[in-house]
Amino acid sequence: MEKVKLKNTRIIWVDIAKAIAIILMIIGHECSKKSIIAFIFSFHMPLFFMMSGYTSSPIISWNQLLKKTKRNFINSWLLAAIMITLLGFEIVLFQHKNILSVLQLDLKGIFWGSNYGIDHLNNVGVMWFLIVFFWAKFFYDFLQIIVPNNYNGLVLGILSYFAFVVSNNVWLPQALDIVPIASLFMWIGAYLREIQSKLNFNKYLISVVIIAIFIYWIAMIQNNVYIDMSVRHYPLFIFSILEAVAGTIIISFISNGISKNSSFNFLKTIGRNTLAILCIHHLDLYWLWWGRYFPKWYIAVLLRLIVDLGILFLILMVKNNTLGRKTEK
Repeated sequence: MEKVKLKNTRIIWVDIAKAIAIILMIIGHECSKKSIIAFIFSFHMPLFFMMSGYTSSPIISWNQLLKKTKRNFINSWLLAAIMITLLGFEIVLFQHKNILSVLQLDLKGIFWGSNYGIDHLNNVGVMWFLIVFFWAKFFYDFLQIIVPNNYNGLVLGILSYFAFVVSNNVWLPQALDIVPIASLFMWIGAYLREIQSKLNFNKYLISVVIIAIFIYWIAMIQNNVYIDMSVRHYPLFIFSILEAVAGTIIISFISNGISKNSSFNFLKTIGRNTLAILCIHHLDLYWLWWGRYFPKWYIAVLLRLIVDLGILFLILMVKNNTLGRKTEK
């Protein structure tokens, strides 16, 4: 795979891998086929955390940490809070709920950062990811300053296990019991970037490694083992963590191959706009309104993909036309 570029240049295969993962997220939310669910949830959300670690620059100063945390707060935590509140307004409009009770529900959702499991919250939805991402990125970057990053895999591995134990009994505010595991995935992404150059020179070795990783991944899926971070589902813990890493590596390898074919350029566009798709998916009114009219899961999957991706491309079309007019002036 092409080497990571840390300054302003996007890595095409990373965008394609993220596009595959976000499409599978939409499918996974409506699919009722166990084998498909096991495949999708074996890697799709951990991939985003690992790609963040893979493409991130090292943090070496407190000032750098502060600047990055401020930016991430706006782009993830604050955005999640706004999205949860907007969904609350949709609930008021389409389910005719009392606005004060909905606002209380919104505040609970923002405080806990988890969907279900806490006071029957059902308004956080996919925004759990952005809340966890903010805290995980802060924690991962913070550790880089106080501990040499070579040791942080072990530190985060131990903390992840304790977070797993805690989550079996209680879910923490801000989904903090997920955070060490998400940070661990970020560290793994950065570690994979470091060892990549060492593997690239030996094509035979990398072929053997990829085959072994693929076999492990498929074997876990066949045994219906998968990871669902939002509900703290980590069967066999370390094995499902490794499964997510294996799935991400295989999808990344496939994405690298796809990136060389211009027929898949649309995936690059989707991958560059996964945050927008996440927000569209959160607010697309599926569960509040039109989803009830399509009881067959495969029809619901198809229509939700069309709606969510259609809205994205419509927004991009309007944005490009607006920018084009400004340029002409």
